[in-house]
Amino acid sequence: MQFEPRVFRADRIPPLPDSVKSRQRLGEDLQPVGDYAGIEPYFRVCVDVGEVQHQDRSEPEAFTSDDAWWWNHRRIRFLNGKAFIGLSALLLLVPYTWGGLVLVGGGWGAIYLANLVDIPFILKFFWIIAVGFGWLALSFFILIKTLPWVMGGFALLLRPFDALLARLLDRGLDAGESYFSRETGEVSFALPGGRKLTAPFEEFDAYVERVIQHGGIFYRLMFVHRYTGKQFSQTSLSRVEPSREEVMALWDMLQRYMDVSQPLPDVPRLEPFRHLDPVTVAHDQATGRPARYWRDLDLEAWQRGEGAEWLRRQTAYAWDTRVCRLTPRLGLVSLADYRELRPEDAYPV
Repeated sequence: MQFEPRVFRADRIPPLPDSVKSRQRLGEDLQPVGDYAGIEPYFRVCVDVGEVQHQDRSEPEAFTSDDAWWWNHRRIRFLNGKAFIGLSALLLLVPYTWGGLVLVGGGWGAIYLANLVDIPFILKFFWIIAVGFGWLALSFFILIKTLPWVMGGFALLLRPFDALLARLLDRGLDAGESYFSRETGEVSFALPGGRKLTAPFEEFDAYVERVIQHGGIFYRLMFVHRYTGKQFSQTSLSRVEPSREEVMALWDMLQRYMDVSQPLPDVPRLEPFRHLDPVTVAHDQATGRPARYWRDLDLEAWQRGEGAEWLRRQTAYAWDTRVCRLTPRLGLVSLADYRELRPEDAYPV
């Protein structure tokens, strides 16, 4: 693979302008650049192992298709904004609707029938309560048994509209597609109206954002373009996590992916492409890394042994001691002079 001249290296960050706004944000932790922990996001790895192994068994040729597999040695692709939210809502619509019908509709029906029983009022009260709780327990059993059939039936009903749905889905994916490009050193985020904001990796500040959900505090990775102020947090790249360290490990992984002086991060989704990246090839030959480590892994045994050590290291690592290599490069050139080096339409408004 040939890299373009403008690729990212932490030891070769060019002079950059100051941010148009303060980089400090209330409730959001600005992440340093270029000081790597070498730690992969543990919980994401555990999920991805299963997906990669399933793909390898069922359709390994999908690893060579950009449409089927969005991570490779050139780019990590993901959905941003409304396309991601809309697709997530569509996937959840059917099971939530069926669950509502079974729980609420069936519950009202059970209570109505229970109320028809001719018994003294005080006994009827307890009878209705018992029927209500009984239906609640029964409904979960019904949902577990029937949901696969409901999803299959829904898919069967939509089969005549496959071509139309495929076009609509492709249009939504194209509009929301974003990426981190190791090959060019650029990051591209989808914007409303089919536009894209594409800029060098070092122009984006990363934050660990706090998200309050269901009475608890969770975390996700958020990006802010330093020179337009545009922020991106609702992406398929970063899930909402209960652990702050998991999000920081994700940022560490993304930096090393973009830094062409580093081998590809050792994560399942990138394993089928390690032999295509020259820096990674040299690293794997020197360390003797098995070519199919993740695809042949016994995940449960790994979680009890080496995986447990991964998680311990992620939790115990002194994340707050990292030193930012980017910050000293800010303010060494004016924004006007810097923009002369960028295309006129580089920053869509």
